[in-house]
Amino acid sequence: MSIHPQALNMINMALGKVVRKGRKAERFQLYVWPYSELAKYQTIKTAFGDIRIRPDEYLSKGYSYIREDWGGGQIGFAWVCYPKTANIFENRKDQKHA
Repeated sequence: MSIHPQALNMINMALGKVVRKGRKAERFQLYVWPYSELAKYQTIKTAFGDIRIRPDEYLSKGYSYIREDWGGGQIGFAWVCYPKTANIFENRKDQKHA
């Protein structure tokens, strides 16, 4: 079983964004819809090194993201995939910072 090249390219693009900011790829996990093909893997090899796969029961089909393991300070995050119709920033518009 192999990973679709387009899926791997999307993962590499998301990882590239955070790696260029100084983050370490091996500290990231890929969160996917539990019924996706990627959920069958424990780890995958990317252009930046191996990352772990985490099926996420709260994700819907078509969504995936990478998130850095917590190590103090800020946590790296990047969307890998989300539907074009998704308004992923909707809840941020009206938030007020205390």
